[in-house]
Amino acid sequence: MSAPRPGRGEPGTSSDGAPTPAETVASDVGTAPTPDSAPAVRQAKADRSTRGVLAAVLCLEALVVLLVPRAIAQTSTGLDTSKTLVLVALAVVLVVTGFLLRRRWGIGLGSVLQLVFLATGVWTVLMLFIGILFVAIWLWVLTMRRDLAGTPNGYRMLIS
Repeated sequence: MSAPRPGRGEPGTSSDGAPTPAETVASDVGTAPTPDSAPAVRQAKADRSTRGVLAAVLCLEALVVLLVPRAIAQTSTGLDTSKTLVLVALAVVLVVTGFLLRRRWGIGLGSVLQLVFLATGVWTVLMLFIGILFVAIWLWVLTMRRDLAGTPNGYRMLIS
């Protein structure tokens, strides 16, 4: 039997005899992760899922911020243009930060926005209570993330 010509090797191999990318992917589908990579895979999944929960918290905060003008309008100081613009801008920044949580600095930005959200409690006391609730949820998810994904402890938990 003659040697195969270049570019016409066995099915599923390239011209140099190496498996094609399709064959490599197909062969990896049924394989189990090695014992060394299992914790790394689990930590990566935990990191992605907790970042998703944090993004959901930020989007819920944005929704609440958009509902605040109705509550502020009922107070004695009323609602003016500057308060409305600040609240709408905060809602937009909260949603954009939800998308930026996949970045390394996204959680730090989200943690800073928790303080900004808490500061809206200056306009109405109810927002202060809701802000405290959202900060507590934010810290609880970060603590859960630390336990599941092995992120740093202390103040670094807020920024990584």
